[in-house]
Amino acid sequence: MRILNLSMFFILGLFGASAAEPLQQSFDDPMFRRCLTWMLDGQRGARLDSICLDEYELPAPSVFLCARKVQTGFLSNTDREVCAIVFEEQVKKVRAGFLR
Repeated sequence: MRILNLSMFFILGLFGASAAEPLQQSFDDPMFRRCLTWMLDGQRGARLDSICLDEYELPAPSVFLCARKVQTGFLSNTDREVCAIVFEEQVKKVRAGFLR
């Protein structure tokens, strides 16, 4: 439950920290829509990842996939540990972030 809370705070922080920027992105932009789909499901992103991460500043799908696994369950102990590492890395980024 604690990991879920941390992940939700992280996700909300990502969207809240740069709220003005994503609002300027048009949902009519097909590339932006593809990036949002990739971010949520993690599929078909082989050539999208650099565009989505750099141009649109969207988080990697691993954050969302792991948050979903917290709710639905992990396939193995290794799967759970990988997600714990993903969240620990995100926590490090949050703690290193700047305050306005």
